[in-house]
Amino acid sequence: MKKYAVYPLLALAGGAAAFVLRLAQNRTGFEAATGLPVAGNLWSRLLVGLLVLTALVCLLLTRKLPAEPEEQSPGFSDAFSTHNSLLLIVLVTGVFLFVLSGLLEIAYGLGLTSGAAEGSVNRLSLLLGGLTLVCGGCFFSVLPACRRAGAREAEPCTPRTVSGDLLLLPVGYLVVRLVTAYRTESINPVLEAYYIDLLALVLLTLTFYRLSSFAFHAGQTRRFLLYAIPAVVLSLTALADSRPLYDTLFFAGGALTALGFLLLRLSALAASKSDL
Repeated sequence: MKKYAVYPLLALAGGAAAFVLRLAQNRTGFEAATGLPVAGNLWSRLLVGLLVLTALVCLLLTRKLPAEPEEQSPGFSDAFSTHNSLLLIVLVTGVFLFVLSGLLEIAYGLGLTSGAAEGSVNRLSLLLGGLTLVCGGCFFSVLPACRRAGAREAEPCTPRTVSGDLLLLPVGYLVVRLVTAYRTESINPVLEAYYIDLLALVLLTLTFYRLSSFAFHAGQTRRFLLYAIPAVVLSLTALADSRPLYDTLFFAGGALTALGFLLLRLSALAASKSDL
């Protein structure tokens, strides 16, 4: 696993640095009276430069990974199973945040939380909150396949199977959330105010799409990491924006879930190399 430590380090370091730059941009990069961007803001330029640099480094690093012919692509259980309980905790925490985000958004839609219109029902929030719960449930269903039996435990006689169709549901949900976010935010003429959210949703969608391909024995580690690392970076960056709590939990859950699957894939890859 140490051999591949640069990949999660790039995701976490890039995400932390982008988070700080986004905070600085939010404080100094927009006019207080109009919300329009301040021309030539240093933090805004540094943030864009950092995101581009992170993407280029990610591209170069993933090209160093061995190519996997499609006919030799591992199944989901082989690609994402581990003995390490700490890696599973990262994934479980991300799934839990998805579920909590869905519950809070449903409560908001029912007018039960602060900031919601009292006595009214927000159908869009109810829809998105319910779909977030479904998304969390889909990821929860694959957790048993991610846990490999320890040395004192007997391995199951047959490998745990994962439904590829079930893993495609979060992909469809993220497409719905992306379209909804774009329709809501596109009326804002200031692209700098919301482009991070849209990019984060795009990269999360691509990450989970590539994740689902392993359930069909068509997964490619290079492509999965190429999307997973920027997804973590952008999701962490999105946490710097002022937003409802359920949205914050959603992006935090997306970052940890993508990071969890990234760590599991690298752990399984390292284990397969050590067995050779």
